[in-house]
Amino acid sequence: MPCGQFEANAAFSRIGVIAHNLFVLFKHSAPGGNWQRHRVATVRWRLFHLPGKLVQHARTLTLKIAAEFVKLFRDICINPNIS
Repeated sequence: MPCGQFEANAAFSRIGVIAHNLFVLFKHSAPGGNWQRHRVATVRWRLFHLPGKLVQHARTLTLKIAAEFVKLFRDICINPNIS
């Protein structure tokens, strides 16, 4: 536990349970790919450790990533199964 206070440890545990439940919901509702077999570290690696380039042009910032990752994010974000 992170500290010696009961209330703080209880809040820490509740946040952990909520994070776990949201991750399980994500794995079961995300289309494309076999997300159910992956663990948190694998999903984090596949989604957030992407090679990219941040470009500034005309006062706007644009993140350029490979097309296969754009498709991956679109498949996850646009899910017709969730209403």
